[in-house]
Amino acid sequence: MSKNRDQKRKAQLATRAKNESFRFQVEYMRKQKGIDIMGMEQALDAELDAICQNGLTDDLFTLAKIVEGVQQELGFEQEGNLCSLNGSLVPYILGITSVRPDSANHVSGLLATQKPLQVVIAYDNEIRNRVVDWVKAHHEGVKTRLGQPILKLQNMVVEFKRVVKA
Repeated sequence: MSKNRDQKRKAQLATRAKNESFRFQVEYMRKQKGIDIMGMEQALDAELDAICQNGLTDDLFTLAKIVEGVQQELGFEQEGNLCSLNGSLVPYILGITSVRPDSANHVSGLLATQKPLQVVIAYDNEIRNRVVDWVKAHHEGVKTRLGQPILKLQNMVVEFKRVVKA
């Protein structure tokens, strides 16, 4: 019995440490980028609570690394206005979205809705397949769902949409 209790306690402590580290890193990145969230401190805390409760910390870091890697190595930008995480503070701070949320367009509860979290990222028609190939080369779990490439993470599914421009 004590062995099970010790294992559960170690798991709880590891989760708590990971969540505290995530909170620190988000706050550090916010200060480093000079992002002012005046009047939205409670919204940021609520988002961080939802992320930690739903176990999305690792998945958000992975998604941020994907967006940054595609941008640095391939030079491709996502279609910023079509990301399903627009209106959320933490993805903006991590660099996943480029649309700055403010009190008018902030969407509360976006990261606490469902599990696994369904995220849509859109790229131009000409480059989307190259982006998916890059993701396949760097991450396991890339599959297709209804003809769309997706990346399955622990508590998140990222769909890579194609945008056809006229």
